[in-house]
Amino acid sequence: MSPGPTVPALGPPPRRRSGRWWLLPVTAGAVVLSATVALATNGDLPGRPATVASGAASHDAGLGPAAPGARPTPSGSQGFGSNPSPSVSPSPSASGGASDGGFPGGRATLPGASIHLLSGESFSAALARSDRAYGPLRMVRVFYPGLPPAWRGSRADVADRTVVVSFKAAPAEVAAGRHDSRLAAWFASVPRDLDVYWSYFHEPEDDIARGAYTSAQYRAAWQRLARLADRAGNARLRSTLILMCWTLNPRSGRTFAHYWPGGDAVDVLGWDCYNSGGKYGRYTAPEQVFGPMIAKSRALGKPWGLAETGSLRIPGDTGAGRAAWIRAMSRYLNDQRPLWVAYYDYQVPDGDFRLTDAPSREAWRAWCAAA
Repeated sequence: MSPGPTVPALGPPPRRRSGRWWLLPVTAGAVVLSATVALATNGDLPGRPATVASGAASHDAGLGPAAPGARPTPSGSQGFGSNPSPSVSPSPSASGGASDGGFPGGRATLPGASIHLLSGESFSAALARSDRAYGPLRMVRVFYPGLPPAWRGSRADVADRTVVVSFKAAPAEVAAGRHDSRLAAWFASVPRDLDVYWSYFHEPEDDIARGAYTSAQYRAAWQRLARLADRAGNARLRSTLILMCWTLNPRSGRTFAHYWPGGDAVDVLGWDCYNSGGKYGRYTAPEQVFGPMIAKSRALGKPWGLAETGSLRIPGDTGAGRAAWIRAMSRYLNDQRPLWVAYYDYQVPDGDFRLTDAPSREAWRAWCAAA
């Protein structure tokens, strides 16, 4: 589609914040209002290409005022942890038993889960249901299929806690500045008393592969957006590039650099990683699932989080085996100290990741509810 009118350049990229953030301690009393929810839209489901949405139709939507207040940001070194230890248990089998009790030791990150809306259910009701199920959860994952709506009254606003929010618009349009005023106003409206991780066009890899837009257009759009976001002067507004862990697998045939807009444009790396061992009748060890993206994040010197993760329940497993994998995963990831981890509690055409069985549900709840 047309890139829109030519607009003046925004100038050279500003120097990003140093990335040496400190991660605030998480205590049970401090997270009563925290949660993680991923509300999928059609283009956000695993295995489906996303639609390139133009925001022209809603260009004049109100964006809401900025909120007062500010707080220092956490340290990038905390995003990786010091001397990360390997998983303390092997990959569980389908018959692996589940152990009762809470998560051992303290929790060092913000865990949570995605949530599907039941028929006729509002976002706030679904969020409350997820909070009740998991104890409550610690941050919110929000997907927008196009440009972000007005902050006030939006799902990100309703969450009223740490949020990872992604939006979409044609990269050629964004790079040409067609949506500058709309997005600059949205960045300025983001509250200053919440941690908000914004992501542009999460999981772009399949779209680029099918020719929806080019990698050069994607990187240029990211660079422009980062400059717009920095103009808001909000230290708790953090640019978050979200890619598939599959992209780091040599068998994918992909090159990470194609999607990397540069360290000046990215504060945080987000990853979508799934346990694909179920197709082979086993649960893959957490270090094998997550190790490559942790190493890549560390090599780039960026804090990181898991925007989506999950596992199908393999045939013959009553849930005890997946629960054992979830406990091993939570222990392993807790040692690595990501900023946040969101379980993708959702059913898609390729399978059901929902934690509908009691052992799996309680295993994830144990980490979410830990102090």
